[in-house]
Amino acid sequence: MTPVEQQRSLTSSNPVLSRPQFRRRGGPKTAARDPRPGIAVAPGRSTGGQDPFREDAPGSLPHPVADLMTMDGVVSRAAAGLAASTLAAVLSWTSLAHAPVSTAAAYGIAVGAGLAATALVVIQRRKNVLSSALTLTFAAVQGVFLAVLSTSVSSHLSPGVLAQMVLGTMAGCAGGLLARALHWMRADRRFRPLAGAGLLGLGVLALADLALFPVLGADGLGLRIAVLGVFTGVVGVVLAASFLPLHLRKVEDGITCGASRDLSWTAAFGLTLTLTWLYVETIRLFTLYPAEELY
Repeated sequence: MTPVEQQRSLTSSNPVLSRPQFRRRGGPKTAARDPRPGIAVAPGRSTGGQDPFREDAPGSLPHPVADLMTMDGVVSRAAAGLAASTLAAVLSWTSLAHAPVSTAAAYGIAVGAGLAATALVVIQRRKNVLSSALTLTFAAVQGVFLAVLSTSVSSHLSPGVLAQMVLGTMAGCAGGLLARALHWMRADRRFRPLAGAGLLGLGVLALADLALFPVLGADGLGLRIAVLGVFTGVVGVVLAASFLPLHLRKVEDGITCGASRDLSWTAAFGLTLTLTWLYVETIRLFTLYPAEELY
């Protein structure tokens, strides 16, 4: 890969998944990658060989193989976080539909939820071990922030236009996690796994709109009454299906480096943050190319 290609290669900048434990130099190696002496190794594994990155590190690997982080454990926890965000968003959308508030109050709620979510991310960055309560609390606050902000902004544009994008993002993440749980997806850039995740996301989006139709009234969230709502919903699915694998690759790096099972909730926190962080990643995508190549 040339220096230019390396500069343009898009990798996850997720602040949670950028911890040292999820990088090559930050975590111990697993039994599958030649562990250091002292680790419990499955029958048939070889313990020979040295890790050039850890030659000077004293002591043995502190976690037995049974206590290492697994992708299945991370995906199940991330699904719980996604469910909490979705539930909070749906409750917020329902509340705003049946008890409208002023524009100033809505923006105030969105700002308050955004600040609370930011504070929880900062707290997580300073903790060594993440708790399930912190992850689920962040997920709920993030859901409120996205729902209230998207509804408030959509009121100035087209009914449900941004709410559909948020719902599409949630559906795309759900499709990606489901595809990963079904072993359809690997954290790479091959087209077929991403297409499968996207199709699952579109199916989830259609089911979500069908379920929300009787709750939110005839207008729903804009998918049924506006072509623009359909477009933004599909855009949300595409964004989630495109950027979730970048974050899953970070998790797989942590598993390869022997991350402890205690970090499973940390990884789930980072994947839940995908709902918001993928918009940041989208902006970063344009910074990889000079302006003269975009116009």
